[in-house]
Amino acid sequence: QMERMRNEKRIKLVPYDPAIPVHTVSDLGVGPKFVTGFFQKVGSEIHLIDCWEGSESDGMPQFVKMLQTKPYVYGKHFAPHDIAATEIATGKTRLQVAQSLNIYFEIVPDVGVDGGIEHGRLMFARLWVDAEKCQLWIDAIGSYQQMWDSRKGMFLPKPLHNFASHFADMYRYASLVEDQMTNEEMKIYKQPEPEPLSVYQG
Repeated sequence: QMERMRNEKRIKLVPYDPAIPVHTVSDLGVGPKFVTGFFQKVGSEIHLIDCWEGSESDGMPQFVKMLQTKPYVYGKHFAPHDIAATEIATGKTRLQVAQSLNIYFEIVPDVGVDGGIEHGRLMFARLWVDAEKCQLWIDAIGSYQQMWDSRKGMFLPKPLHNFASHFADMYRYASLVEDQMTNEEMKIYKQPEPEPLSVYQG
């Protein structure tokens, strides 16, 4: 699939279209395990225009701050169902934390890994990827592979969990919500206005 994309020149500079909303799809984790893709729906095409990978102990607050630094006008934000799981450290779900920061997520349906991979294969035919901003994703997808059992001399029916997994999972989730990436709702995120200084009257 990747070779076909290269032959058809669909891995290239894919510019952001400010007239169309950008939808984010995230694989949730901490630090480098927190991965987000930025998608635009252009007719029947899916454009992956940007990618983000967390670092160190980045979590939801850093994700929200990163969104605000991008020049994009956003549509919907998608995340897997475990966003609704309560974290022991905070007693809150990541969904609640995001909502407190004015980010509202749509939950990706849980259809299992195999079903998601099949959806991802089908979406490749309509996918365009920015060669510069999405180099991490390109490298990861090229290394995504099935797990090999050396004792049995056979492949196992599940993917190998390595550095490529989080980017691949993000793409898999995107393929499951492709039909929800509409071009209707657009949200503009701005830096908060500074509060006016009070005037001292002596």
